[in-house]
Amino acid sequence: MSTNKQHLIEAAKSILAKNDRGDWTMPTSNGLYPHQWLWDTFFISMGQRHYDVKRAKQEVRSPFRAQWKNGMLPHIIFGKAKGYHAGPEMWCSEVSRQAPDHISTTGITQTPLAAEATVRIGAFLNAKERREWYKEMYPKIVAYHQWFYRERDPRGDGLIITVHPWENGMDNSPPQMEMLHKYAISKRLRLVKNLGLENFLKRFRKDTAVVPAEERISTLDLYAVYTLIQKLRRVKYDHAKILQSHPFQIIDLMLSCVLIRANEHLKMMADEIGETLPADIKKAMRVAPHALETLWDDETEQYYNRDAISGKLIKESSLLTFLPLYGLQLPKDRVEKLVAHLHNPDTFGAPYPVPSTPLNSSYFKPHCYWQGPSWMPTNWLVIQGLLHNGQKAEAHRISEATIAMVQKGGFHEYFSPIDMSKAGADTFSWTAALAIDLIKSDI
Repeated sequence: MSTNKQHLIEAAKSILAKNDRGDWTMPTSNGLYPHQWLWDTFFISMGQRHYDVKRAKQEVRSPFRAQWKNGMLPHIIFGKAKGYHAGPEMWCSEVSRQAPDHISTTGITQTPLAAEATVRIGAFLNAKERREWYKEMYPKIVAYHQWFYRERDPRGDGLIITVHPWENGMDNSPPQMEMLHKYAISKRLRLVKNLGLENFLKRFRKDTAVVPAEERISTLDLYAVYTLIQKLRRVKYDHAKILQSHPFQIIDLMLSCVLIRANEHLKMMADEIGETLPADIKKAMRVAPHALETLWDDETEQYYNRDAISGKLIKESSLLTFLPLYGLQLPKDRVEKLVAHLHNPDTFGAPYPVPSTPLNSSYFKPHCYWQGPSWMPTNWLVIQGLLHNGQKAEAHRISEATIAMVQKGGFHEYFSPIDMSKAGADTFSWTAALAIDLIKSDI
């Protein structure tokens, strides 16, 4: 390992120590995200395991203190910090009988990486410790996975519906915004737009006090997202009612592909501790890989999300097209077509991969949140997907480029895929943690 990489690891550990809150880690210390986020937590543990496996185990345990009675893990667990723009007073999770009694959360979930994090920590334990670890985590993760198939898989094909843009983590990515603009812009917001009053609404934003407005979701889109929260709250987060009439429903590649792989991890855990997977999870493992093929488009040679309301593919390209590599071992010709996009200068062949939105998209902005920048966590998922499909050289190329972005720009939230310039919040925990993991894994 080079001296520069060793110094980067030590700097990353300092960031994680700064953001440590005892049992969990804040995404950043700059005030933008002052609570606990679900997929951040699991990514953070993957870095911690390399130097403090006990602390990594506690990081993975921590979201389960707020697991809902129906098995759902909420995407934010609210702490004592005040001032977050979509705080507990907006969600009112207590209106649901399923919510935990002792803590405020959001009423939606996020990318299900619990099994991935548990197994990666297990690799650092001896056989006895690993079995104890798996016995502890297995029933909790099973309950979480079963919630997805009971509440978010009405077709029974193993593909998951998201009901809010924040659930797949890529908040304002093109397919999310296409759905938002098609179904979820209220008459009131359309009037605000037509009257040119967006600047008035901007005055009430809290997030842009920390990060420049041009690096965040637009104001009208943000208020449309708030409206979706209100609609979910009105039905008390009852998913039967949500799927009947909610205006935002996407058959989502991110959650579906991560859950496909998470089930494989869960099976490995079950085999090691002598458990048998429940029938619903076994069924999903059989049918989801076949259902995933319905999200492939031969003409553009990409995967897309599907509009669960109209049944049509949402043909706005995004980094999600690479997620099936993470979930499955795909046919060789399919892998080659996806890798070709990583080199195509018109789509994802940016100098500093992997752009969250293709370069030729009308949405593309190199510094705007999920509409262009390269991000550490999604790069990590693409890298793991390439390794999963025998593309070690390609995985190495992207890993080295990702590390280079952090070496140049520091532990920022995201980076321009054009020139590596930093954007978003600084002192970012998952950027630090996954930098450690990429370096230590020596891909």
